[in-house]
Amino acid sequence: MIDLHCHLLYDLDDGPRKREISVNMVRQAHAAGVHTVVCTPHSPESSASRNYSPQLIAERAHEIQELAAADGYALTLKPGTEISYIAHARQRLDSKQLLTLGGSRTVLIEMPVFAVDMRFLPTAKELIAHGYNVILAHPERYIYNQKDVDDLQRIHESGVLFQVTAAAVSEQNSRTLFDLRMVDVVASDAHSDTYRVTAMDTAFDWVTNAYGAGLANRLFVDTPQRLLDHR
Repeated sequence: MIDLHCHLLYDLDDGPRKREISVNMVRQAHAAGVHTVVCTPHSPESSASRNYSPQLIAERAHEIQELAAADGYALTLKPGTEISYIAHARQRLDSKQLLTLGGSRTVLIEMPVFAVDMRFLPTAKELIAHGYNVILAHPERYIYNQKDVDDLQRIHESGVLFQVTAAAVSEQNSRTLFDLRMVDVVASDAHSDTYRVTAMDTAFDWVTNAYGAGLANRLFVDTPQRLLDHR
């Protein structure tokens, strides 16, 4: 499996504070059947960001990958970002101030608050028009009423891909998105080795049982790989 959304790198945001926790998160991902993790610390606009630097993210990803490999856990860690919505995202990406996922043309963006904000839509359309794949992080968290579902449908129909959180696949909001065929990727959004953990294996099993092995492979393997290969 490929995890496109994970706060694994230490001392960058609200993820782990210590190197040892980062390494243990790699062990847990490996045990869950994940072979590639995109490390996505929050962008500077997020209140959860502590220390954002594209160079530092790449260095930390390499460091943790090497430490994990020395312990016998062979995972590929790639640098990325969970971008907190900003209207000028394309300019920040084009100038390399913000990282795409693993050096691809795929970006991960979250709403500025835990609600649907339709200011996101024109920004997403601009990014798509300039050759980026746009993934909306954890849309299941933005649903409070039917209008939110309708607005999310408009966003999805524009070409934005939706990433549901692994630990939340069985929740009602996620089921609504599944039933409307509005789930394109499942990723962990893991933040620690003790809370908000990977859950990729249990999520894969749940999706397989609920919707079939074909969809599970598409959400956890095939689509993430295609998005990382898009250059």
